Amino acid sequence: MSLGFRNRLALFLVATLAVVQLLTGATVYSFTRQALIRQGQAELVQSADQFDRQLETLSQRLAEGGKILSLDYALRQAVAGKEHATVLSALRNFGRRIGAARMLLVNLQGGIEIDTERPRDGGGEAGAFAYPALLDAAAADGKAAAVGVLDGRVHRMVVVPVLAPTPIAWICILVPVDDAFTAELRSLSSLAKSIAIVAETAPGAWGVVAATETVLEPLRDLPPPGRMVRREPEVTLLAGDEYLVMATPVRAAEGSPPVVAVLQYPLAEALRPYKPMAVWLGVLLAAGLAAALVGTVLIARGVTRPIAELATVARRIEGGDYAAPPALPDRDEIGQLSAALGSMARAISEREERIRHQATHDAATGLPNRARLEELAGALAGAGRPAALLLVGIERLREIVNTLGHEVGDRLMAEAGARIAATVGGGAPVARVADTALAVLLPGAGEAAAMEAAGRIDAAFDAPYVEGDLSVDLAVAVGVALCPGQGCGPATLLQQADVALYAAGRADPPVALYDAATDPHRPERLSLMGELKEAIEQDVLALHYQPKLDLQAGRVMGAEALVRWIHPKRGFIPPDSFIPLAEQTGTIRRLSRWALGTAARQLSAWGGQRLGLRLAVNLSVRDLADPALPDHVAELLAQHGLPPERLILEITESAIMGEPDAAIAVLKRLADRGVDLSIDDFGVGQSSFAYLRRLPVKELKIDKSFVLKLAQEKGDQAIVRSIVEVGHSLGYKVTAEGVEDEGALALLRSMGCDCAQGYFIARPLAAPAFGDFLAGTSWPPVRLPAEETV
Repeated sequence: MSLGFRNRLALFLVATLAVVQLLTGATVYSFTRQALIRQGQAELVQSADQFDRQLETLSQRLAEGGKILSLDYALRQAVAGKEHATVLSALRNFGRRIGAARMLLVNLQGGIEIDTERPRDGGGEAGAFAYPALLDAAAADGKAAAVGVLDGRVHRMVVVPVLAPTPIAWICILVPVDDAFTAELRSLSSLAKSIAIVAETAPGAWGVVAATETVLEPLRDLPPPGRMVRREPEVTLLAGDEYLVMATPVRAAEGSPPVVAVLQYPLAEALRPYKPMAVWLGVLLAAGLAAALVGTVLIARGVTRPIAELATVARRIEGGDYAAPPALPDRDEIGQLSAALGSMARAISEREERIRHQATHDAATGLPNRARLEELAGALAGAGRPAALLLVGIERLREIVNTLGHEVGDRLMAEAGARIAATVGGGAPVARVADTALAVLLPGAGEAAAMEAAGRIDAAFDAPYVEGDLSVDLAVAVGVALCPGQGCGPATLLQQADVALYAAGRADPPVALYDAATDPHRPERLSLMGELKEAIEQDVLALHYQPKLDLQAGRVMGAEALVRWIHPKRGFIPPDSFIPLAEQTGTIRRLSRWALGTAARQLSAWGGQRLGLRLAVNLSVRDLADPALPDHVAELLAQHGLPPERLILEITESAIMGEPDAAIAVLKRLADRGVDLSIDDFGVGQSSFAYLRRLPVKELKIDKSFVLKLAQEKGDQAIVRSIVEVGHSLGYKVTAEGVEDEGALALLRSMGCDCAQGYFIARPLAAPAFGDFLAGTSWPPVRLPAEETV
């Protein structure tokens, strides 16, 4: 859940203060701790030096005591006289007085004659003294002191000579370095909390020989005995606490294992005096945070209350309520914000109203637009109410606009909308849905009422549009779509009315009702194109062949190839259902190339049967826009070994009209390769004679509309006779399509027509059936000489 502005403001301020105080406390603690560490390190160095001096002082005291003992006359007499019992007693008494645990009498040869720890009856040596260098130092200086290891224990050793007046023996005083000794040294130290004495108890390894009771891990991180030198104080973590640790070597006798003193001091004790200050800092921090929290909440509440009221107003504006917010008494920035918000709400309300009107109305005529019409139609469909949509197309509007300008065109459309509204009455909405089309929605209207209204709208435009001295004749077409009907969605309803309008433009009177059965734009028809591409790729189409009869020779001279498609689900699909769509989508090029390839294979097969038949294949307007077509045809002929005159390419005059120069160039290249060209459906176009003299054609095919009733219609006879005469005068052969009876065939023969085709001769046949037809017909096919067999 998100926090409100007030809570976020309070949280930010309190968190900022807390972070600042915590950083301040952490900084103070860090500086204090570092200062204490530096101070502790310096003092620990002083303690180490003090330790060395204390050790030296103690050794000097022992040496002085030993020197006094060596000067005792009775002792010297006893030593000189080898009175071992007297010497042993004197050494023991002296050792007890000075705290020595062991006293030795060493002769001049370095042998131990008396050992208070191990007395022997009868005298004799107890072994050699382990540190002869210490005896030499005592002989030179009158005394010598060092630390050494005897019998596995670390001792302070002091050696003084017994003079009479020259040295006759040495007295060695041994004081053990034990816990009591380290405690004594600790009492003399000003800083170290614990002192440990460590020595090389095993080769290469340290062992503790004496320590105070609080020593903690003194051997940790010490270098091996062979590389031990005095170390600087370091901060070390021992048993979860921080300690200052310093190790310093102790001066040992020559030949003695290394001995090291380890001094430790806990940082916690150094920081203990500062704990009350830390507690007070924590108290001050908590008090400051509490005060900041209270003050922040009070300030934030005063700031956020009017902002919350303005947020409520903003939500009302979001929901479409543009009432001005209540005036706030404050004259500060928040009061100015409230006034600005009220001005903004009024401005938004005005602009939204204008935008809403512009979004739902045509700017030029002021009529509702298509979006508004679809909104109204959708409301009717949602309520389940029937309705009719009439789409009125204003014919010649483009010509009027191009002649008189857009302003006149817009005023004319506004006048047309007024006429439609007056005609249908009842407040039916009239909208401009396209540049040249208006629509009127008739709620509750059925087919009869909608068609009757469409007729009245057509009649309303009999009167011309008059503007000043200008008078413009108007003509309209009306497409009608019903809901409920084939579809009630607003977009679908408008689409169906548009399809009906297209049909109305070719009807008389120009009024049409949408009929799904005749809709050429149904989605399922568009899906045919994908299926047609698959059919071409999988070679599941077929060519059927309709025979062409040479009327003068009475022989079958060839055939026209016609595409047939048996769909695996839809069954037989008429060519008129997919060829126009193929031309619109460009698939016709694939279809034409497939037909040319299939026709070439069939011609090759007929050649192998010594049939000299010629085969005609139809081309479309898109084929004539393909500059590679002549080369493709030439490659097919060469591939199958066919002479070019065996192939005829049929074109319609409408295929040439779009891009005549490009089409004629392609046709000339085909003619140059020896391929004959034929004009199909001749006589139904408007520009045939304009291009006829430019086309390299050799045949005219009379459209079947003039041949179907040739035997009964005198007019058709005159037209056919004229076409035959014109064609022959230009050097063309003439073929008549659509021969349905024997009378028409006889008339064509009498008129001198060259060839004929139609159901009377034969329907289009598959290749096997075409072969059966040739075998059983009374009109023999043209055959090749034996030497021309392919």
